[in-house]
Amino acid sequence: MNQDIANIALMFVLPLGITFITILQSAAAERNTHKIAGAILSFFIIVMDCLFYFAKNSFISYNADGGLLLAFASLALFGALYVIRSEDMPAKIANGMFTAFMIAAFIGIAYWERPTLLVKSEYSSADIAAQNAAYQDYIASFQNGEGGKWVESRKAPRNGAVSQGDNHAPKSPLSEASYSRLEKYIDECHKVVERMNAIIASIENFDLLPANISESERETRSQQALAINNKATSLNKKTLGLFHPHESSEAHSEIIQATESLRLAAYSLYTYTLQEDASEQVKQYSQCRSQIAQAKNFLERFWNDIENLKSNYQPQQEAN
Repeated sequence: MNQDIANIALMFVLPLGITFITILQSAAAERNTHKIAGAILSFFIIVMDCLFYFAKNSFISYNADGGLLLAFASLALFGALYVIRSEDMPAKIANGMFTAFMIAAFIGIAYWERPTLLVKSEYSSADIAAQNAAYQDYIASFQNGEGGKWVESRKAPRNGAVSQGDNHAPKSPLSEASYSRLEKYIDECHKVVERMNAIIASIENFDLLPANISESERETRSQQALAINNKATSLNKKTLGLFHPHESSEAHSEIIQATESLRLAAYSLYTYTLQEDASEQVKQYSQCRSQIAQAKNFLERFWNDIENLKSNYQPQQEAN
């Protein structure tokens, strides 16, 4: 439910709210030149709105990221309106800086996030629609506790070209800028893995419940398991929202599944502490250990993908 509310806020409330505010501020201008400038800027905002809401999955993916892009672009035009309306120089400078920041935010998300803005792309409209639907299904799979496997949809071959889904297709070398973004992403992942290892150690060091455990001791142990579960849940949410370059999307899916498996393991541990039936305790504890093993396997695959990406980088030779 919280995710649905966030999607509504980012895709509808924020962009449309900025649109109506811009139109009202344009109508409230005292000078006719300001009203005309506001009408022109409002027209551009309405055009962007129409492209987002009616040209779904053409060159803007119809999701929360696209709504955020629309909001930043609208705010940039809104700031331009106040640059025009401002009378004194300090106000013009302040509003100009605001406009510049909004443009920087728009370009930053469009360029570095997963492909939301696709002005020049090898994907067709059908490819983007399929990719976006698969991504939404992938995220939804975690809401019911079932960590799904992210599979990137294949692009249709063009002119006899090899499909991108083919593992044997040659990969283009990473550029300097792409490798720099990848290094920053790896630094963030190191922090995630450190927290993962700490949580895994806490689960593995969690002593088994004695057969004649008292209610007060069970309550204490369950609170300890709940604290571990809360840490694992928080880490999983952080990883889901972790910035990652588009080149590392496949590797990123592995670390997401690693943290999701860890979250399920921590929840199984917490459920284990609440069970009084011995057979249910064995079942939950075995499930916890199995999910820990899955998390380690996903983590190993993540590092393998990262190493493959790094090996694909070919630094440019300096000219003599």
